[in-house]
Amino acid sequence: MEVHKKITIGVCVMEKKVFSAPMGQILDRLQAFGEFEVIHFGDKVILEDPIEKWPICDCLIAFYSSGYPLEKAESYATLRKPFLVNELEPQHLLHDRRKVYEQLEKYGIPVPRYALVNREVPYQELDYFIEEEDFVEVHGNRFWKPFVEKPVHGDDHSIMIYYPSSAGGGMKELFRKVGNRSSEFHPDVRRVRREGSYIYEEFMPTGGTDVKVYTVGPEYAHAEARKSPVVDGVVMRNPDGKEVRYPVLLTPNEKQMAREVCIAFRQA
Repeated sequence: MEVHKKITIGVCVMEKKVFSAPMGQILDRLQAFGEFEVIHFGDKVILEDPIEKWPICDCLIAFYSSGYPLEKAESYATLRKPFLVNELEPQHLLHDRRKVYEQLEKYGIPVPRYALVNREVPYQELDYFIEEEDFVEVHGNRFWKPFVEKPVHGDDHSIMIYYPSSAGGGMKELFRKVGNRSSEFHPDVRRVRREGSYIYEEFMPTGGTDVKVYTVGPEYAHAEARKSPVVDGVVMRNPDGKEVRYPVLLTPNEKQMAREVCIAFRQA
């Protein structure tokens, strides 16, 4: 009698991500098929053990979060050659917004009009960068307020929007949710940051809504809207304390864009 061998799925992800509710849902549904056996690597194995001692699996779920040894996971994948749900090498691109924009443009995916200000050291004066009261100019490319300023580091979520003097000036800082807030307005801040390297881009009005799109491979995308942090920074929550989000129907053009992003970064 032939014994049906289960497909082993190695979950090589930091524990704080593995034991989140969404990840739990994904793994429970995989196991419900009866075809898969899930192996959790765990933080100690990922961080301390040599890759030769990591469990062997048919399929690997691995993605970066803070403190994650991405190069070590790449070495394991080279050694054992499992099927990769999310390819590892392109994940390096996600830590640098310059590389993200470059990759999007390479695949013909539209991005806002933007310019890069690269500093070797903090507060370095640059001959191609000019700041006036209501605009910045980078290599002759002028951005009138309101414009957006993003750190080049993808892990830095401190994003600023600067407003024109005609609207009273000031700056709004967007950040990862802290309690019930996701932005703060600073009426007296008029000048842009100079501590590091930044991307400047035109501000795109969205009617107070942000849309987040989740892809599962290139064939499926789910979208949901939430109140944009640009509005007043107050996070809308439901009675369970979760941020209020609404399902959104994407246009064919938006679905195609989601598909191309998934392909461009090889993250299923």
